Amino acid sequence: MIVVRSSLMRSKSTILLTGAVMVALGVAVLINPIRALETIISIMGWILVGYGVLTIVPIVVRHLKLGESLGDVSFGAVSLVLGLFMAIFPSNLISFVWTLIGILILATGLLDIVESGTFRQQGSPLGIPATVSGVICVLLGVLVIWAPMLSPTLGMLIAAIALIINGITEIIFGLGM
Repeated sequence: MIVVRSSLMRSKSTILLTGAVMVALGVAVLINPIRALETIISIMGWILVGYGVLTIVPIVVRHLKLGESLGDVSFGAVSLVLGLFMAIFPSNLISFVWTLIGILILATGLLDIVESGTFRQQGSPLGIPATVSGVICVLLGVLVIWAPMLSPTLGMLIAAIALIINGITEIIFGLGM
């Protein structure tokens, strides 16, 4: 059993769960790229609506003075309005969200490269495949970020492939712990 020691320590169960979720999301996106993205945006919108309501309602119920809670009211109102926009009009935010997905894929690829260094230091056979997977995810992340110049469908398909590769890598990391 390989024990990964790094400043970026994560538990085995978290790594395995993250990998499984990434693979599942990747497959869902492969099946219907644009609808998957619209669903993600809509869900994020409803979460923001909930946050806005849960922030504003207690302030109104307690009849706090505006000066005492201006920051909370402001964040709650912005969350509520943005969340409603995202939930009702998800297709208007596709380009923005897939750019964020590209940044996430790029970041996780970079983290995989860093984590693969620990495997290589320990002489694990997972070091080289993890590095290759990390490099592929970095390249795919850059491509997804650049994809708004291409098309939403292509960008999401690239993101799906990267999610699946990165998910498999996470599962391999988790099993190797």
